Amino acid sequence: MEAFFDLIFKELPYGLGIAILVFLGILLIIWLLLPLWVLFIQWNTGKIRDEVRRLADQLESREWNGKDKNISGPKD
Repeated sequence: MEAFFDLIFKELPYGLGIAILVFLGILLIIWLLLPLWVLFIQWNTGKIRDEVRRLADQLESREWNGKDKNISGPKD
């Protein structure tokens, strides 16, 4: 690895070497964080799906409970 850095700084101008190292560092960070980001999105999607399912069950149970009751409107 040290030889790689030496090669970059000896063969290329100093500023270009720094730019390449910064770019490679950013790529490394993205490569390391991408699996965590994907897992986070899957986890949130699962939570949202569970919440929608819970709300749908709650609305369905309200419909079944509401059919037995007589709803009276305003008495004029």
